Amino acid sequence: MSLKKIFWTIIIVAIVGGIGYFSYSLIKDHYAWKVEIAIPELNVHNKHDIYESKIGVVYEGEKYKVIEIYLKDKRYVWYKIKFDKNKTGWIASGRNNPYVKEINNPDAKDDYDVGESYQLDYKKPVVKFADNVYEVYDLKSINYDHLTIEDASEYKIEHKVYYEEHPVDTDVPQYWIQYIVTDAAGNVTKKVQQIVFDIEPDPSSVLKFEDLER
Repeated sequence: MSLKKIFWTIIIVAIVGGIGYFSYSLIKDHYAWKVEIAIPELNVHNKHDIYESKIGVVYEGEKYKVIEIYLKDKRYVWYKIKFDKNKTGWIASGRNNPYVKEINNPDAKDDYDVGESYQLDYKKPVVKFADNVYEVYDLKSINYDHLTIEDASEYKIEHKVYYEEHPVDTDVPQYWIQYIVTDAAGNVTKKVQQIVFDIEPDPSSVLKFEDLER
């Protein structure tokens, strides 16, 4: 093969490879997890805390790739984003009133089309019951008819029963039931109520009160 043919072969391979890489980058960007700013402007902080230093501002309609998410703040969901020539910082979104729209969240349900913007629900279900003590016949009789669950999406309820052998304020052992409510967005609420049985379960068949995680 002549040098001229080798030269043009190299050029063609480079062009095809470049086009392939560019196409891959476009596809990767299309499917990337992003947030779209949904309020007029939003501060960018150097850490996931509203009292930390402000390092920039992003504006309504702008979209940013999500690098990381922080969910331990009870008031806000925090997103680490790239902005302003590859700087990184954190933006907050209110749990009860989101400041961003999610795009391609990997934990989102399949009900959403790829690329569609939507408000992801980060608000935990609210669990209510009228009485402090739940009276029931035995372990198998436990149900959730006495509970009121406030949540916009579908949810499931589970429970665990705990035995407290030495309560602080009484000499009589007590039983407690913990309700675990998980909604369709994965938000979890746990609430504890005292439970009284007509036929008490064997303590070995329930959990120890000291192992209760609230």
